[in-house]
Amino acid sequence: MNQFRGKLAVAVAALTLGGAALVVPTPAKAASEDQIVVKQLDSAPHGKQAFAVTTVAMRGNKILAAKIDEFQFMDKTTKGIKGVPNSDSDFGKSVKKGQVLVSKAENDTIYSNLMKKEGKATKDRLDSLTAIQDYAKGKTAKQLLATAKKNSNMQKKVISGATLVDTNGYVRSIANAAKKGYVSKGVASDSDNIVLKQTLGAPHGTKAFAITTVAMAGNKILAANIDEFQFVAKKDFKGVPNSNSDFGKSYPKGQVLASKTVNDKAYSANMKKEAKATQKRSTSIKAITNYTAGKTVSQIESDENAHSKMTDVVSGATLADTNGYIKTIVTAAKE
Repeated sequence: MNQFRGKLAVAVAALTLGGAALVVPTPAKAASEDQIVVKQLDSAPHGKQAFAVTTVAMRGNKILAAKIDEFQFMDKTTKGIKGVPNSDSDFGKSVKKGQVLVSKAENDTIYSNLMKKEGKATKDRLDSLTAIQDYAKGKTAKQLLATAKKNSNMQKKVISGATLVDTNGYVRSIANAAKKGYVSKGVASDSDNIVLKQTLGAPHGTKAFAITTVAMAGNKILAANIDEFQFVAKKDFKGVPNSNSDFGKSYPKGQVLASKTVNDKAYSANMKKEAKATQKRSTSIKAITNYTAGKTVSQIESDENAHSKMTDVVSGATLADTNGYIKTIVTAAKE
């Protein structure tokens, strides 16, 4: 690894011109070349009954870490099942009777047992996904897509430890997130040992749940991302993938499950109309993630202890639940 990566370096060359020395500086390497970013994209890599949230941490065009979670409606009476946050509140009231929206990551044992029973799976879902995510590390989107195109069953010959029949779909979801995912910018780091941590929460009210992701090196948060999902009017919002397929059959009439990030313009217009918001949701979320980037949990908690309203600390954040969003980042970092 280049130990000088990201640091300002100026080389000079002395040229003789009429007996005088002409000093010509070479272009300095931009600090942003080392900037860590988190990108996130919703997709449908596995069938019609679920949608996936795929997140990558990147430096330049290289994927440093990847994480995939999927969400599916399941029988509410399933023993041990855990619904997404607010399933027992207003969010859950919108779901088709007898069902609950779950994270496959949080219900890995239950979902994996279902895979073994119905699909004759030989290992847990999380084991295969971990193999896929590890395979993506250090690669570019272009490399992943080229390999997926060349090998129709990457689980058989390319990715050791992956047995999922839709392995190629998951690989493509990582590549697509790296290419066109929604971006959260962080601080510069030359470390290749980046870890993505993720948690589900309810930082804002009872009608939505949030998925919060942090990219970390050691105990430092390098970048963070927050998205929320809520049932909203179908005519005004774009639903998550598979909203028009089997997944959407559990929706309340006239509504869709929507990402607030994807629908920032429409959701922000609602905020302005109903709550007299003065700026877009994304503007405040960006201010919050910018504030946490480069900090440790203890540094953030020190600010929280000193200020009852974090809007006094986070420049550019106007959301009433700013404290809640920051707490979800802290919770994710502690995972």
